[in-house]
Amino acid sequence: MATVVGTRTAREYLRVSKGKGKTARSITDQHTDNLAAEADHGPWTWGEPYKDTGSASKFATKVRDDFEKLLADLTSGAFGEPGDVLVLWEVSRLARETGRGVALVDACETGGYLIHITSHERTYNPANYQDRHSLISGINDAEKEARLLSARTLRGVNSAVGDGRPHGKIPFGYCRTYELSDGRPRPVSQEPHPAEGPLVVELFERVAGWNGRKRESIRAVAVDWEKRGIRSREKGVVLTRQNLAQTLKRKAYVGIRVHGDSETPGNWKPLIERELWDAVQRVLADPSRKTHTGTQIKHVLTGVLRCATCGGKVSLRPGGKAYDGRLVYRCYDRDCFTADKAQTDAYLIGTAEQPGELLTYLSRQDVAEALAESGDDSEVSSVRAELARLRGELEELEAAPAPKTARARIQRTNDLEEYETDIAVLERKEADLIAPDPLSDVFETGPGAAQRWAALDVTAQRAVASIIFAPAGPLGQPRVCRVADSVSTDVRDRIRWYSEG
Repeated sequence: MATVVGTRTAREYLRVSKGKGKTARSITDQHTDNLAAEADHGPWTWGEPYKDTGSASKFATKVRDDFEKLLADLTSGAFGEPGDVLVLWEVSRLARETGRGVALVDACETGGYLIHITSHERTYNPANYQDRHSLISGINDAEKEARLLSARTLRGVNSAVGDGRPHGKIPFGYCRTYELSDGRPRPVSQEPHPAEGPLVVELFERVAGWNGRKRESIRAVAVDWEKRGIRSREKGVVLTRQNLAQTLKRKAYVGIRVHGDSETPGNWKPLIERELWDAVQRVLADPSRKTHTGTQIKHVLTGVLRCATCGGKVSLRPGGKAYDGRLVYRCYDRDCFTADKAQTDAYLIGTAEQPGELLTYLSRQDVAEALAESGDDSEVSSVRAELARLRGELEELEAAPAPKTARARIQRTNDLEEYETDIAVLERKEADLIAPDPLSDVFETGPGAAQRWAALDVTAQRAVASIIFAPAGPLGQPRVCRVADSVSTDVRDRIRWYSEG
């Protein structure tokens, strides 16, 4: 009698890294090879795949959403029935960090799932000691290669920093000279672009009102350049006010190489003299240039939250499949993290029925009483009386004849410094006592705060949240961690509180 082979369900994890010089196999090619593997290792029915674009290295800053969903599904049993197959094109698609890879292998073993590696032409059973050893060895080798690549990259970066060579995207206004190194072009230096260089100088001079020019707004320059047909180099698009504002902030134009948080002298000729660059920065920092009234504010926390990995700002956008299209907060600068908006808002703000951190604080009676007592007249009077005493004694000491001995002169200097220090401390305390608390100016704390909060418009809510969630605020600044850096995927475990003072 012929043996009937049961059909298993197979689900792929497809991942590809993107970047300059990468030759990784595309997701489409991986899928094609995986489908072909069924002929020898099936029969399989194909379930919904997991897909990610980004590095699996521990050095990556972008969270792999579907990897996290895959791990969660394997752990919870949502992946499928025992005996179902996780299909990978190669083991390095899984993880290049041994700990994370082992966690997934463990989850497959616990759930009774198999792992098929297409490039190995083999299906592994994680419950088998030899198969488990082969899988973990492959993950370990992938981590070794990732760390070796990272070390090589770091050496190259450090060498470029030491030489002052340019890096990254070519700034508008410059062109570059390259040399071949290991078969790849490496930037050696950059020189002013004959057509774009004078435009950069023009932009800076017009915004600063420099070199006999009338001072103009960035928008006026943008409109003029659009009329003149000046476009971006790569895509030929109009240079907007936002584009030009970013151009005005680039330190490359004064010969400074910026990499991360470090600044070193570049090996290229500056386009802009430092005095002109400083003059433009003063214009950009002028608070009178702010023309919007806050009507563009649509969400409370986007201007408050920060990324725990890079400290950058947070944006709001639709989530991927892992979030079923729900809105998510994401790191704006580097895509370090993704977090469900509804869950984050519930934890940090909450509702009248289930108050979060902010509404709990605003509703506290002791907070309302503390704000009402701030600037107590008796304490202010006490501080001012002590200040008057110290200032009087300081004046007497300064008016006294100069000591004749060296030891006495040293003691007099020490006494003067001690008085000045004590006076400075009390002056700061007086300023704190008489300054109105910013929260009391915009919101009434205490019982009923949740209802008063709900009646505010978004702009007012943002103002309150900015005070409560400031680094120097009463609760500190909430910063969102990557899932990989947290003990769980729960948003409560992913928030780190950053405080100053």
